[in-house]
Amino acid sequence: MRQGVTVHHDAKARLLYQGEDGGSVLLSLSGRLKVVYAEPDGAEIVLAIRGPGDVIGELSARDGLSHSATVQAIEPGTTCRLPERRFTDLVQRLGLGVHLDGYISGKLRESAPHAWQLAHRTTASRLIALITTIIGAADPDHPAPTTIAMSQDELAAALGLVRSAVTPVLKRWKAAGFVRITRGGLEVVDVPALIGVGVSSSGQNGAGPQGRLASDQAVISTEEHR
Repeated sequence: MRQGVTVHHDAKARLLYQGEDGGSVLLSLSGRLKVVYAEPDGAEIVLAIRGPGDVIGELSARDGLSHSATVQAIEPGTTCRLPERRFTDLVQRLGLGVHLDGYISGKLRESAPHAWQLAHRTTASRLIALITTIIGAADPDHPAPTTIAMSQDELAAALGLVRSAVTPVLKRWKAAGFVRITRGGLEVVDVPALIGVGVSSSGQNGAGPQGRLASDQAVISTEEHR
């Protein structure tokens, strides 16, 4: 951290841009981030969620190519920004090359299960997987790890869907007493129960956007984008 510049960012701030030359590597210190791939027509999908302790932009520093995705803050947070050359020098000087390669490899291995989920799981289970992944990325000292500042539009876009695919799922959960619809974000009240619902609603997308939710245990509250 002494080798870089500490930067505070607001929610929704874009920290790295897809297609731009590298230039910097970020170390996430606080706050959760989403890694977003965008098509020229503006369609987006979330590739990964990152949090404190994650290194971001290291692949461009390693191969010299432009960033393959945009990194955007889900919530306010802090990063340490290092110039690529300084980052590379530190890795070499501290003998961290093997560890960095393993870290990058681990990220790349995430792509296979992510692709399977997009192709085969229901909207409900995909939504729950996204929510629990974001929760899992929170720092142990996060004041509200189960609160996620993402609107229904943002949640849908994260899954490569339109809002009309996500809204029926949330409405069904609300009618069953599993959710409260308010403004501003999403709060999971019972994480183990929500994970259980995700298991019960997994399956082919042919089950429809509402999935096969049949549990009475999950209780979450989410904010509606208006």
